[in-house]
Amino acid sequence: MKWLSGILCTFLLLLGGSHVSAQEIKLVTGRILNKTENKPFDPADVVIYTFNTVGEAEDAYGVLTAEGGGYIFSTNMVSPDASGYYEVRVAETGAIIVKAGAGKDMCVKENVDYRMEINFSIEGGIILPPATTTAGLTEPAPMKERNVMNGNRLEVSNTIPLPDHFGKTNARLILQPMLYSGGTDELIKYLRPIVIDGDQYRLTQERRMGYDADNDPLTKYVLEEPLKDTSMIVRWADTVRVDDPDKSYYVNGVIRLEDYNQIYYEKKMLLASARSVRPLKFLQYTMDLYELDPDEYKEKPRRERRNTAGNISLTFLVGKAKLDDADTTNKAHLDRLKGDLLNIVQGEGSQLKEFFITGIASPDGSYQSNLKLARERMKYALSQITSVLSKHVRDRVYMKTEAEVAPWSAVVDLLKADSLMTEAAGLQEIIDKYPGNHDAQSIRIRQLPYYKSVVVDYLPKLRTVRYEYNYELYRELTPEEIMDRYENDEDYRSGRKEFALYEFWHLFQMVKDPDELEVLYKRAYDASVKESGRPWALAANNLALSYLRKDKADTSILAPLVDATIKRVNVIERRADGTVNSVINPEAVVANQISMFLKTRNFERASVLAQILPDSEKNRLIKAFTLCLGGYYTGGDTPEEKQQAKDVFNVVANSTPLNKVVMCLAIDNPAYTSMAAGAMKDLPQDDGLTYYLWAIIKCRESQQAQDFDAFMIEMDAETWLLRAFQADKKYLGLASADGDILESVFKNASDSYEAGTVM
Repeated sequence: MKWLSGILCTFLLLLGGSHVSAQEIKLVTGRILNKTENKPFDPADVVIYTFNTVGEAEDAYGVLTAEGGGYIFSTNMVSPDASGYYEVRVAETGAIIVKAGAGKDMCVKENVDYRMEINFSIEGGIILPPATTTAGLTEPAPMKERNVMNGNRLEVSNTIPLPDHFGKTNARLILQPMLYSGGTDELIKYLRPIVIDGDQYRLTQERRMGYDADNDPLTKYVLEEPLKDTSMIVRWADTVRVDDPDKSYYVNGVIRLEDYNQIYYEKKMLLASARSVRPLKFLQYTMDLYELDPDEYKEKPRRERRNTAGNISLTFLVGKAKLDDADTTNKAHLDRLKGDLLNIVQGEGSQLKEFFITGIASPDGSYQSNLKLARERMKYALSQITSVLSKHVRDRVYMKTEAEVAPWSAVVDLLKADSLMTEAAGLQEIIDKYPGNHDAQSIRIRQLPYYKSVVVDYLPKLRTVRYEYNYELYRELTPEEIMDRYENDEDYRSGRKEFALYEFWHLFQMVKDPDELEVLYKRAYDASVKESGRPWALAANNLALSYLRKDKADTSILAPLVDATIKRVNVIERRADGTVNSVINPEAVVANQISMFLKTRNFERASVLAQILPDSEKNRLIKAFTLCLGGYYTGGDTPEEKQQAKDVFNVVANSTPLNKVVMCLAIDNPAYTSMAAGAMKDLPQDDGLTYYLWAIIKCRESQQAQDFDAFMIEMDAETWLLRAFQADKKYLGLASADGDILESVFKNASDSYEAGTVM
């Protein structure tokens, strides 16, 4: 253990056999926490000793806390796991000693006294290396930090030794950390500050605030430990939620000292560099795609009102409300429209409800006479169009005619469209000169020299007839009719007219092209939202699957169908009459939304939804990998959470040989590092990733070694890292921001790479 490096080589042997208690040996469990940081210690820094008698424990405690230390024999010696949890077998009248570092304060003894759970909360927990003392310091000096990206949580910490006479009992120390983007150096947000008040400052501040702590906005950040004029250590730790865990972040801090009147000291410092440990950066995973059963989400056909609109060109005799029989297109247009109406009134389950027709006259001539003629023509056209309908049908159809006179500005638009800018400007000048006076405009425009040669030819284009009819359909179209409409009716194919939801259901089964299907899914999704305010689950899930297959992500698609506050899937919401209104949290939808969140790197939201999915063989992998990526593969506060973390770890670790190495390295302690090294034999040996993982392992091992051994292991790490760079240059950029690679190892390996050293 690192903390043993400060112990002098003085050995005290506790001779003689230990007395075996007549009491039973019991399993005792508990958790060991750093009280200052409210988190577990590094397991490598903690040793748990057990003794079957209190007397043995008292003797050993005296040795462990004596100046210079010593060596002891105990019944058992173990370390906790990464969450601080431990379990030992010890006599029910025995004792337990926990040593979490050098110094008497870091060693705690507890008598078992028939208890089955004993928790330890120890002050401190970040031990200065032997070469680091506060005696020679003149200013605060942050130590080497450790940052870990766990899911969407960036865990940062540092230890700042303060020299003698730096603080004062009548002063306040404020440490303000700030989170920055490692890529842009943009300030993201201010983090929770640390405030340490001297005893005198605290008393005076209470009086200044009128003995109301709420008057001091920094009161809630003040630590219990007072600021002293002797050397002390400021321990800072925080967990910050970040939106994108793939980006790099760093934390700068400003430390200030102030008395009652002024800030008399201020210094900026780096609290956490952009080099972070990302335990799961090499995790292999793919998520299954979950489909809904189409038969369970089939929309029933229902009576629907449909509308059809269009324009036809009819030629009338000049100045008369009668069609020009010489123009054969008149008959063709009328016959087509008549045929459409007949198909509706004679069709099975359909009924014509409304028919509207609007005639538009050209602007030449008197406005009132043009309007009157347009009205007469529309009445005539209506009688011609509806002549194929029986009186019984006509009496039950709401009909309406309207007439309009096109403005001269419409002619201007037509001229501009044909690039006749000079002529268009001439008309526009007259329109602007006589605004709102159609007849005055007409008189002046007819006097233009190019009126007959140019303008007259555009007037027939404005003499149009616009119609619209609405009908209700009472029967379900056959799949063949729906497919025919999709393939041959451009209005339906383009989306100008929309299919009913049950028609979309049939198209989902019949259309084969993936790109066309994605368009149909989106149209059906939008149509269902427009119709009921809520997306149709089948269309939404199919659209999400189409996106996922293309490696696209949009978490808004499925969001309306998922309620994370309801901790179950397939919750049926019924109407007052007992019929099913909707299904909340369809299992497939929840699973696919998890995949969406994973693609957007929102591990936190994905982990919440994973807890909703039921435990089943089908869901085993998606739940395990999601919780793992969210950081829930170790620790836990309750027995259930601890068991879940173990299950997650085992499922993921046993999924692939690479994942076994990754997961062992994710539990950052010597035992698991050794397990990772043992699992490396199952990876491809001549591979850049394998070289890189060996570099991480060697960096970890060097931290556990001393002096020359550590130096030699670091050299080994440099060799592996250089081989990784030579295999694939991408590892150069990765290692530059990887907290698992020692900075000295990275520098030496990158220098060798740039120098062209060949391995």
